[in-house]
Amino acid sequence: MRKTLAIIVSLILACMSISSVAAESAPATDAGSNCTAYEATGHNICAGFRAYWEKYGGLAVFGYPITDEMQVDGVTTQYFERARFEWHPGAWPERFDVELGLLGNTYATTLGLTTTAPFTHHTDACGSDLGADDCMAFPETGHTISGKFLNYWKANGGLAIFGYPISDEYTENGRTVQYFERQRFELHPENAGTPYEVQLGLLGDAVYNGPNLTVVAQGLNNPRGVAVGADGTIYVAEAGSGGNGTCVPSEEGGQQCYGKTGAIVKIVNGEQSVLVGNLPSLAGDGGTSALGPSAVSVGNDRVSVVVQAGTPDMITALGDDAALLGHLITIDNAGNITDVADLAAYEFANNPNGDDVNSDPYAVLDLGDKWIVADAAANDLLQVTADGTITTLATFPAQMVDAPPFLHMPPGSQMPAQSVPTSVTVGPDGAYYVGELTGFPFPVGGARVWRVVPGQEPTVYASGFTNIDGLAFDANGNLLVLEIAKNGLNAAQAAAPGDPAGAGALLRVLPDGTKVEVASLGLVMPGGVAVGPDGSIYITNFGVLPGAGQLVRLDY
Repeated sequence: MRKTLAIIVSLILACMSISSVAAESAPATDAGSNCTAYEATGHNICAGFRAYWEKYGGLAVFGYPITDEMQVDGVTTQYFERARFEWHPGAWPERFDVELGLLGNTYATTLGLTTTAPFTHHTDACGSDLGADDCMAFPETGHTISGKFLNYWKANGGLAIFGYPISDEYTENGRTVQYFERQRFELHPENAGTPYEVQLGLLGDAVYNGPNLTVVAQGLNNPRGVAVGADGTIYVAEAGSGGNGTCVPSEEGGQQCYGKTGAIVKIVNGEQSVLVGNLPSLAGDGGTSALGPSAVSVGNDRVSVVVQAGTPDMITALGDDAALLGHLITIDNAGNITDVADLAAYEFANNPNGDDVNSDPYAVLDLGDKWIVADAAANDLLQVTADGTITTLATFPAQMVDAPPFLHMPPGSQMPAQSVPTSVTVGPDGAYYVGELTGFPFPVGGARVWRVVPGQEPTVYASGFTNIDGLAFDANGNLLVLEIAKNGLNAAQAAAPGDPAGAGALLRVLPDGTKVEVASLGLVMPGGVAVGPDGSIYITNFGVLPGAGQLVRLDY
């Protein structure tokens, strides 16, 4: 695993200038007589798009333009805050040949709601307690519209503007909403009695730019794993920034030096504090890509943490400074530490996978009566019981992959890439799901998600990912997969400053196996993902930098 972290160090300068917010609008061009320029976003609306915008809803329904016209798959397209305009010559002359993109469908899919709750797909007609003017049923999609949402739908264009309902009303992030093929309706009771009681979601912006990344915590040192308790308290594992203590050779050259700079950070109602500090950390000059506390999991009245380790020679060279490296520990509410198990010692003594002897505990799952740990360097999944007994649940084999061109090997050459399991979660079915980073040469599309049932051979649940370093199941039972570099670590290393090619990504795997990208822009070397009790998604960002690390929340 540490070989991958060394490469990540060289990626930082290429990625640092990627913003953690959506891309800025381009400057407005000369509007001309057939265009209108909007200083609010720096874009124009021209010709038929302008005529359609003005006649069928304007600012209230479509919002400001957030792009100029552009070609998308051969179609002239323009994004607005709440809509996507598409020009289809001859398709609809009476409406300037403009059709609206199905943003509601697209966005609902990114949320994983197309085939799962709260979408009910019922075909019941409106109940008898609602009159014909208060409810409409749509057998085309199996949903109804009623009340204030129905009034708004009828008054502002109906089917042509919003499309069919693709959900019933339900609560999303504390607000009553309903999805349509082209839009999301939102009920704002704080504006009751005004024209703003029903508002439209900014789906054009959300689909074009992705969700907003709201910074929840910052100033973190190499933030990696994140976990959220049942009460909403958030915990982040900081690998630290090394220090001025004992130095040992790094496997990639140079040295990494010891310091007690690792920590577990606690965030309550936006307030950031240190639950426990002075945990071991190793890093080279500058403190990037530190080795230290790598994952955190919340149990009953405790927080469980795994700390990275290394080779037997490194542990021996560190002497007393090696204490807690490669260990599973727990922390109570008062910050007291209990040493549960020495995971590195288990690898050194047993080497279950038969590879090089090396230990890098990188993910932990606290199940109350036991812990599940993924060891990235040992390529295995371990179980630890309350008395500290360690057993092997699964090992993950290397795979043969195409040799990259820069190695100048003969055409068609292949080489082994280790699994490098970096994440573990438990699924709705009770099985364990394990995501792999993959080792060098970090093949694009080569990372897999394994499904592990104790006592059975692990099976591949999903494949085609790139450099996974986080897994979680969302509120609707869909699997979230975090990629540290969506185009591969090698591509990220070669990316120019500010090039989104160096970005990470969060994907959602739907029940039918479809993969949907949820977010990418602004994710720079993300280190972990977790879902809160309210369904909020949290990601550690700038996960290999000291002092610049963040915890962000995806806001739609």
